[in-house]
Amino acid sequence: MSPVPPCVRCGCVAGMTTRLPSTGAPDRAVTPGTTCRSDEVVVIHRLFRRLFAEAPALVRGVAPDDTSHAKRVAKHLHGIIALLHVHHRTEDEYFWDVMTDRAPACGLHVELMRRQHGAVSDRLDVADALVDRWAYRADAPTAARIAAELDEVDRLLLEHLADEEREAFPVLDAILSDAEWDDIHKHAQRHKPPMPIFVLLGLMIDSVPESERAAWVAKELPAPIRVAYRTVGRRQYERAIARVRAIGRGAAGASGVVPAMA
Repeated sequence: MSPVPPCVRCGCVAGMTTRLPSTGAPDRAVTPGTTCRSDEVVVIHRLFRRLFAEAPALVRGVAPDDTSHAKRVAKHLHGIIALLHVHHRTEDEYFWDVMTDRAPACGLHVELMRRQHGAVSDRLDVADALVDRWAYRADAPTAARIAAELDEVDRLLLEHLADEEREAFPVLDAILSDAEWDDIHKHAQRHKPPMPIFVLLGLMIDSVPESERAAWVAKELPAPIRVAYRTVGRRQYERAIARVRAIGRGAAGASGVVPAMA
């Protein structure tokens, strides 16, 4: 799903004041100076769409009894599952109570978001437990169960992210101040990433559409980080991802690599 242009999504039109569309949001004006900070979350959503779309194929690509490869894939899966749990816990902590208090007419949307988070979390926990067992056995029956669970996570997640971006984000853009968005960002930064930082950064960069990537990197990454990633981090990322995506005999085409999502 392509994100709706930010100034359309939150109801801001340059040079004028408009009201939010009738999504149950409070009847309040959005001034021309309003910043649509939910766009920062949409970048994270792109990452999750990519990671969980390709996750089932990573499991199916491990040859039976190849425990070395299974352990590499298992480590990656544990990392992305933990990452999604942290993301959803942050949203649960900072979004839904505020949305209920300041936009009470949006109660059905808040209830939907909480319910969807719970459904995704339950599936993630089942997959995570199966991955622990499979990592040391690399058996086909457990791999099939993990892949099926991850297929369901992908389905639920795609539905949830689309609903959240359509129903919740326009409201959150209207009711949260820049200072509150900054607090959310600082909270997220306090969590130690469940995977090496350059691997996470590389995954995020590669999740940005290629036509937007250079501009996104220049805008979002401080110069020292850009230099470090270009000189050291990119190679670390590519090596780590190649080790995860390299597959067993004949599972996913002649290249021997599960293709990255664009």
